[in-house]
Amino acid sequence: MNSLAATMHRRAFGYVLMVTVIVTFGGAAGMYALENPNPGFNSYGMALWWTAMRVITAGNEFNPSTPEGRGLAFLIAIFGYTIFGYVTATFATFFIGRDAEEKDAPVAGAKDIEELKNTIVMLSQNIHELKAKVNKQEG
Repeated sequence: MNSLAATMHRRAFGYVLMVTVIVTFGGAAGMYALENPNPGFNSYGMALWWTAMRVITAGNEFNPSTPEGRGLAFLIAIFGYTIFGYVTATFATFFIGRDAEEKDAPVAGAKDIEELKNTIVMLSQNIHELKAKVNKQEG
């Protein structure tokens, strides 16, 4: 869990969560103001429920009927799909990172990359030594 928390911290997950809460409550206020007499939007609580379902891309049986409400619903849906992709990517990087640290992992981890760096340094030193020996023998 500490590793997951560190991954979420590196990816600014807290800020994204805070923006999501603000967009959800603000979007609900907008939907309530624009769609108030329509079914499903006749209270702030129902508008909040509708907006939360739209943000998590689930939707529900009510749809906005005004052009302004539909425009706001479209923006809320775009935000929801973006957040869904962000959350998926955050969890994917966590799991890929954990997989990369396994000894038999098909993905190169930090240890593998460090070993490759050390090997390259060693090979570079060997090449320079060989060049120096060749230059001595020629000179």
